[in-house]
This record gives sequence, C-alpha cells and structure tokens, in this order.
Amino acid sequence: GIALVPYKGAVLAEMAYGNLGLRDFADLDFILPHRDLRAAWDLLEAIGYRPVNPALAAPNAPVPGEYIFVSPENVQIEVHTEFTLRHFPRPPDLDPLLAGREAVTLAGRSVFTFSREDTLTLLSVHGAKDFWAQLLWICDIARLVHVPGFDWEEALNRADRMGCRRMANVALLLASETLGATMPENVLRAVEADNRALALAQWLAGRMFSPGPLGRREQLRYRMCMVEGFWPGVRYVARLATTPAAADWSTLQLPAPLGFAYALLRPLRLLRRGNG
Repeated sequence: GIALVPYKGAVLAEMAYGNLGLRDFADLDFILPHRDLRAAWDLLEAIGYRPVNPALAAPNAPVPGEYIFVSPENVQIEVHTEFTLRHFPRPPDLDPLLAGREAVTLAGRSVFTFSREDTLTLLSVHGAKDFWAQLLWICDIARLVHVPGFDWEEALNRADRMGCRRMANVALLLASETLGATMPENVLRAVEADNRALALAQWLAGRMFSPGPLGRREQLRYRMCMVEGFWPGVRYVARLATTPAAADWSTLQLPAPLGFAYALLRPLRLLRRGNG
C-alpha cells in the first residue's frame, strides 16, 4: 500500500534500452509522496536496510537531498519525495505522476515506474541539476524518446505543467546536438523556438569534454536560465540559495530552535565555496 516508485537505474535500463545490461547504475532510486515516508522508512528497516542518517526520522528533522538506506549486502537505496526534489522549479505534484505509472518487465517480474513521458521531465531536471556532467544522462534522453509509443505532445505538456519546459527543451536539444536524436518536425520547431534553450544546449555541449570548474557567476546565470522568464528565474535561484542541504547541516550543527538560521547561512557558504 506504499506508493514507492522506482525510477532511473534498473527500470530505466529496461524502459529506454530494453536490456538491463545496457545501462550502468550504482544504486536504486525511488520516489514517493512525503506523506508515506514514515511507512516506507519502517518497511525498509524491517527488511534489513539501515538509514545512513537515523536522525532524519525525527518529526521536525530537516529535509535532506535524499533519504539513503543501505542493506547488509551494501545495496544502496535513495528515496526522494516532492520535498527532496528541490531542483524542480516548484515541488512536483506526485499524484498525477503516480496515476500515470506504467509497467516494465524487470528480471521476469512486472514493475511499475513512471510513464516514459513523465520520465522525460524527471531526467531533464536531474541532468539540469548537475549541469549535464555525464554523457550517459544525455544518452538516456536519446533512447527514451525513441521508445515505441512515446507521446511527444503529452510529454511536453507534462513538462509545461511542472514548470520544467525549459529543462526538457535543453535535454532534447542536447540529445539532438550530441547524439543525433531525432524529433518530429513540429516538436523540433517548438523546441528550437526557445532561443535560450538553444544557447544553453550549445554551451553545455561545447564544455562537455573539457568542463573545468564553473565559476559562481556562470552557475548563477545557468540556474536563472533553467526556468522561463526573468522573475521566475530569480525566484528559482533564491529558493535554491536558501533551501538548506546536507552540506549545510554537516558544516555547522545548530540546535533545533535555531534551525531557521540554515536558510540565512546557506548563501554565505555558497558564495565562499562557489558550489550548489
């Protein structure tokens, strides 16, 4: 009864590549509504997984980048909720994604994962978060959109509804620019009409094989451009800059009553380190 849905990794290998052996992965990723986190936590512990940070189970614990569990055999599970997926322009509404799940066959069993159309948005946000640093992530996009039955119009509509159309446009243009992925003519025209996405994709493709560190200004411009519109971009960057992450808590341990101060201290840490 727990809506714990696998994505990326093994299910993506079957969905996009048609073969578990054709895509490398190191852990298992799941998404579930935050309301079900406590039940999922208890279940994972009951079957032998231990949380890497048990303190996150406390009722008022801060929300991390992901909830990590490890089995006795050292299998790692990462659990996400709508609140850990902080690189979405706004917390995603998971209920429509859960309603649209589809089945893939994994090791002889039917496993439900997110639809290929919703997976496009999930992968686009994941790649955008880490500056599309791995060619594998672009390959995932190129393979996913060529799965028979992929509904282009619905995929882009869903990206629109989640505020992620710019990220999806960049993902598709990268797949086209670097791997020759094809799109229907009407989709190509719509994607290429986003001039900022075109510029971002060309910039990302150009630095792929000689990336080097990104400066703070480059990171700031990039994050702002990941959503459409100047003020939405400003709000997106402001939220990322003030939403505490694991690095903030590990850098400085504050007592619970002062937890609000992490949002004030995070911009200072980012300025000092130039990351995030």
